[in-house]
Parts: sequence; structure tokens; C-alpha cells
Amino acid sequence: MMLTSLASIALATSLLVTPLGAQPVGIDAVEPPTLTADRWIVYDAQEDVVLASWNANDRAPMASVTKVMTSIVVLENADLSDVVTIPPFVTDLRGSTAGLVAGEEWTVGDLMIAMMVRSGNDAAYTLGWHVGGQSTAAFVDLMNAKATELGLDDTSFANPAGLDAEDHYSSANDLLALTIAAEEYPDIRRLGRIKTVTMQPDPNGRERVFSNTNRLVGSFPGSVGLKTGDTPWADKVLIGVTERAGRPIYSVVMHSDDHFADTREIVEWAYGTYSIRDRWMRPLYSEEGGGSPVTPAIELTASHERRLRNMSSLDDGRWNTSSLEDLPKSAVIGRWIREALPGIAGG
Repeated sequence: MMLTSLASIALATSLLVTPLGAQPVGIDAVEPPTLTADRWIVYDAQEDVVLASWNANDRAPMASVTKVMTSIVVLENADLSDVVTIPPFVTDLRGSTAGLVAGEEWTVGDLMIAMMVRSGNDAAYTLGWHVGGQSTAAFVDLMNAKATELGLDDTSFANPAGLDAEDHYSSANDLLALTIAAEEYPDIRRLGRIKTVTMQPDPNGRERVFSNTNRLVGSFPGSVGLKTGDTPWADKVLIGVTERAGRPIYSVVMHSDDHFADTREIVEWAYGTYSIRDRWMRPLYSEEGGGSPVTPAIELTASHERRLRNMSSLDDGRWNTSSLEDLPKSAVIGRWIREALPGIAGG
């Protein structure tokens, strides 16, 4: 059937994208699971689209996922081979520690492992003290400057470890943006994948073995990071990075009773959704081996169906999960379809 406009395509696909924060709807509509987290977001990094979210802009304590920003600032301002002498004050910190001993010498690289894998507050403060020119406050200024650079408008840092403080908070949306930025650093990606690591022995000769606080790594299919958090004010927090079949899914859960269970639930749900390309294209051709669950809006030949399946992806850019009419790339999508299917979608 020859078309002179994109009206039929728009009609067939207008229900396949939904408002930001709402559950995805369409042919494969399945409500997101109910989580214990009161703030969360899940994102398809392949398509650059938020699949679903809840209270994603609400500010709340973020606990030790703070250390992702600490890692970024350290990598931008120090060499991994730098040697640091552990200052006495970090050995008195509360919360999770790596068991550092005052006067020991550690490289920045090993301190990063102690901070990101073991979630050592002593390692985070040591790194901040070193990069800040022996001033933790100066390092926190660098963290907040980086947050401004990344557009994290609902984020404020008061320390490099994530200890509870009135002016230390973020949002699920900002933590997602932080995750996207962090994944550009190979060293951070490498740290997120470590399951267990043996470090230098302590001054008494006792071996130090650090296990990743993110128990999903090595146990949940595709989990490759990124950081856990847990404090009295924040409850349980988890930034998750999962990669399956070339489709990365990023997730953030905040103020959770069980951050591991919540992350598993929302990630499994995410992998059950169609990609953006599938949502646009699925109504245009029948499924192989049984037929489509809906009647295609456009009758296409087998040749045209093959061409649809082989079409290259749209150019990169921030997709909003909004209605088709409000989609900023509507014009781009129209041109893309007309160029890919000349004579079918009209000129």
C-alpha cells in the first residue's frame, strides 16, 4: 500500500512512547514491578532513553554512591601511581572502612580499589585529602564544581565518602547522570567489575582481601557495577550497571529496604521491554514464525520488511520518553523513514 504521508506510521507508533516517569506502554505493556525504594530510575543506555522512574527528582541522602564522584575527581586530578601516606585522622572515621593504618603508604590506584570495592570511608577521605592538597574541604569544592559541570542541579556534596550530612544529597535522576558520566572512565568501569581482590598486607602482616559490596556482581547475570550505599539517613542505595547481549541498562534505587532485590526486579523488567527501535518498527511488519499480536498498520512486501530490519540506528541524542507529538526528534525521524523507504513513506 503506497502512502503519501507519515500519518499511518504516526498512528501506529503514537502509543509506543510515554511521558517521562510513566510506565512504558504499547504492544508489550507491562507495569514496572513494585519496589521498596521510594526513589528510582531505570535507563536504556543503548537507546539513551529513560524506561521508567519514580520520584526521580526528589532530593535525598545518597550514602556511599558518593564515591563514584570521588573517583571521577581523583582520576581527573591525580595519577594512579602517586604514593600517598595515610593520614592519622582517617583511621577514626565511622562506617565502612578498608582498615588503613596511619603512616602506611598506598598508591592512588590501590586506594581507589579500597574505596570502590570495599567502600572504605578511610580510603575516600585519604584520596580527598591527597587531591585537595591536604584539605578535604578543598576536595569537596572540586566535587561540587564537577557536579555543576555535569548539570547535577539536585546534588550537593559535603564529604568524599557519603557520610550523612544536611548538605549532602542527590536525586535518582542526578545519580543516573553521574553514572552515565562515570562510564566514560575505563578505570571506574574496571573497578565496578571486581568481585574479590587481595591487597597489600597490613603492617602486622595480615592479608587484606576485599570483596565487592555490590553482591550482584558475579551473581546477577550481566551485573558489572557500579556502587552500593547504606547509611541511617539514606537507607540502602544502589547504582547498577548491567550489560546483556550488547544492551546496557543503568538503574538507581534510593531509600530502599533491599537495594539488591529492587535492582534485580527493575532490571529484569527493563530487559523485558522493547528497545526504542523495536517500538517504532514492530507495528510495521509481522513477526517471523507466527505473526504479530497486532495487525500491521501498513502492508509491506517481504523486501521492505527486510529493509526495515536492516535499517541503521538513528544518530545519538537524548530521547525523551514523551508522546510522539512532543518528541523533539519527530522531524528527524520523519526524514529518516522517508530516506530509508523512498516511495513507501512518501517524499
